[in-house]
Amino acid sequence: MLSQLFISGYAKLGSNIDLLNRINVYPIADGDTGTNMRVCLKLPSRNLVLDQSSNSLVRVASNMAADVLLNGQGNSGTILSHFFVSLAEEIGDHSSSSSMNNNSDDSLSIDEFAMCLAKTGEKMKDAVPNPQEGTIISVSRDSCAQLWTGDSSYSNLKELLQTWNDIAQSELEKTPDQLIVNGVKVLEKAGVVDSGAQGFVYLVEGMLLASEGKLPEVFDPNLFKTGIKSTTTAGGDYVEDLAALNDHNVCDSKYQFCTEAVILLKEGTTKKDVMDMLDSHDDCGSDDNDDNELGDSIACVSAPAKEGGVMCKIHIHTNEPQTFFDKLKPFSCDPNGIFRKEKVEDMLMMKELEHGNSGSSDGSSDRSESSSSCCCGDHDDHKKQIDLCDAKFTILGTGQLWLPPKERTFEELHSFPMFVVPATTGEPIDVRYTDSTDTILALNQQRNPDTAITYTTASSSPMQMKIELLAAIAKGKPVLVFVFSADSKVSAFGRNVKQAIEMLDPDQKDMVTVLLHGWGNEASFLLEAIECARDNKTIDETYDICNDYANESYCKIGFMSSDLCRKMKAWRPGLFPKGFEVKDGQYQVSGTPACLRTSGCPIETRTQVSMGHIGMGDSMMDAFIMAAQHIKNGLKGSQKVTNVLIPCVGRPDYGHVLLDVLKKTGIDIVGTPNIYSEGLVGSVIMGSWGSVNLMYKIIE
Repeated sequence: MLSQLFISGYAKLGSNIDLLNRINVYPIADGDTGTNMRVCLKLPSRNLVLDQSSNSLVRVASNMAADVLLNGQGNSGTILSHFFVSLAEEIGDHSSSSSMNNNSDDSLSIDEFAMCLAKTGEKMKDAVPNPQEGTIISVSRDSCAQLWTGDSSYSNLKELLQTWNDIAQSELEKTPDQLIVNGVKVLEKAGVVDSGAQGFVYLVEGMLLASEGKLPEVFDPNLFKTGIKSTTTAGGDYVEDLAALNDHNVCDSKYQFCTEAVILLKEGTTKKDVMDMLDSHDDCGSDDNDDNELGDSIACVSAPAKEGGVMCKIHIHTNEPQTFFDKLKPFSCDPNGIFRKEKVEDMLMMKELEHGNSGSSDGSSDRSESSSSCCCGDHDDHKKQIDLCDAKFTILGTGQLWLPPKERTFEELHSFPMFVVPATTGEPIDVRYTDSTDTILALNQQRNPDTAITYTTASSSPMQMKIELLAAIAKGKPVLVFVFSADSKVSAFGRNVKQAIEMLDPDQKDMVTVLLHGWGNEASFLLEAIECARDNKTIDETYDICNDYANESYCKIGFMSSDLCRKMKAWRPGLFPKGFEVKDGQYQVSGTPACLRTSGCPIETRTQVSMGHIGMGDSMMDAFIMAAQHIKNGLKGSQKVTNVLIPCVGRPDYGHVLLDVLKKTGIDIVGTPNIYSEGLVGSVIMGSWGSVNLMYKIIE
């Protein structure tokens, strides 16, 4: 029954993630509160379904606690995990007390459950150093604490859940008056309630509805799936009341990266030791504006790990993720410094993706400039290009594999299916419908030997491709199809595209033009085509521009660590000369010459050209400097670089370091560089944790 309560709460919350992301205002409007809370509960709830041996309250609660600690992310997810960890502690303490009195350790009366919830509420203040009223902390604290006053009595579980839901709803309504930042009622100003608090109330509401048999969300077949098209929509009159959200700059942050880690504490250390370290670092987490502090929005929770020992989860907003990770290493029992989980997300980019870069009062928009998803450097024009119903052609490629997040939703862009297949399930995952959270989870699995699994890729079949071709053709416009390679020895993708086109009727075939670019990652060419569509160019004009780009001015640089080298050699050994290796700690720098190819570049040589050896760096910074100097030395006269793309794997902060190096080297960059996290294929199949790539275009 306890498992069912947890799963039902997750189901209700999970059906409202769009709303929760939309009303996300505090501590920064980066539009991920609902996503983070769903991630916190998704796999833990799934594990409750799969673990048929969880036949005791203590085991269910402790398993849930360990899983939410490992999976919870972001401020809201970390605080929510604190709730479940604290509840598990209370249930465990009750079990110990019952055993001492020769009572059963696998049951709770309704009143005892209410008492455990109340004590859990009291512990919510310990989730963060400086609890803020009007947030998930105060709502969870106060709604739980009021469930037990010493003489409370409930006749059944439904009555307890109804009481809890009523109190939680009442506390939620108070949040616009309670949350005050720098003298401003930020929620009231934005016209919303606190997103994290609303998510917690959905959790409670889901438990209540389940007890009444009124929770259809729990039967959703997609409840635990990865890589499916999202159909979640927030429903109800409440959403209509929140439809006109017009101020998401009431809260902002001087810190760029939402950063967190889960470590298995070494023997003799505790969560308090970790918090003491953070507190001692220049008043980290304080409410003042000390420019030297490591970060703010600290949240920390610990729980027993399933395999033994104690896990500790730490969340922070910071500009120095690596400094944060370095300070945690002395507390980890892993001698190699590999944590159970790491996460770095660019909050300012996420905010701009969600609400647009409308500026901020503290200048933080200046810092986010290099994160913008607009390669052309003109955000207003870029926003116009998202809806191009008047474009003269439709684009079809593998956009969801390579494009930055914003362009993946471009109106005139269609994508062929592409699948990754985990060896554990054998179930193909359509990467078009995966997100950064799916990628982070997979990456953290891969980083730890005890959880690493093998992934393979699978191209869509000719029939699947034909369906996408027909969908694009149905718009009544010519279709420009991007293909990496026509060589079936390299990839089945190009062969299947050709077969799919052959399956079309003659008049349909006439509407399709194929551009063979040959450079692997086609993000640069898709973006160029999008820009051409925005400028109302024809398909023939666009083909010529993109073909010239691929032939003459496209350049790229890759940075290969020893981990990535071993991974790529295992995946595609034929790409490397015999005896090639990258030693631990080194980074091989490879890529195209930094010059215009006035005589062109035959498509059959492009893969080899892109892997041209530039040098071997003794550190990542050394490799970045070597790459920047390579570009600087290659540019002639007044030549500049533009269309700069820096896809990263797990660590977007590394991309910003690379950009700083490029600028300090004196390279003239036109437009706004685009730093973003790779999708599932680029990260799990063709990348490793911390991988960085650079793509750019040379212009006169």
